[in-house]
Amino acid sequence: MGVFVALALAAFIWGFVVVDEVRARAKRVDVALRSAAWACLVYADQEQGWPSSDEALADAAAAWKETRVPSEGGWPGTVEEAMRGGAAIDSAQDALQLVGLNAGMEGAPPILHTRGNPSGIGTLAEVNGWLAARGKSMPKPTSGVPSRR
Repeated sequence: MGVFVALALAAFIWGFVVVDEVRARAKRVDVALRSAAWACLVYADQEQGWPSSDEALADAAAAWKETRVPSEGGWPGTVEEAMRGGAAIDSAQDALQLVGLNAGMEGAPPILHTRGNPSGIGTLAEVNGWLAARGKSMPKPTSGVPSRR
């Protein structure tokens, strides 16, 4: 009976440790998502287009340092708003180890993903919503093909 109680107690404690580690990782991933989304917003403001890959976003060092972008309300205008008072990850390599982006078709915003990592409830939808809102306000690219009209 003592062995059973000891095993049950050990399983109970182990469960708490695992849950705590997953929650801590989810918080780090949420910070990385918010930082990467912010960098994408800055990139879009500076380049009038979206990053085409993780590498393109990582190479845009200024996008990870900027603190303000013009906002029409659908996305944050300051890094403080984007991070909800927390500190942003200022290293693209650190953030892009936890999250990544799938480049959209020409002119479409990228879609951020967590690379299979846990994330907080709603964070992924929120940051992709920022990018979608910003994408709607950007001028549509022209393909250079004349209209048939």
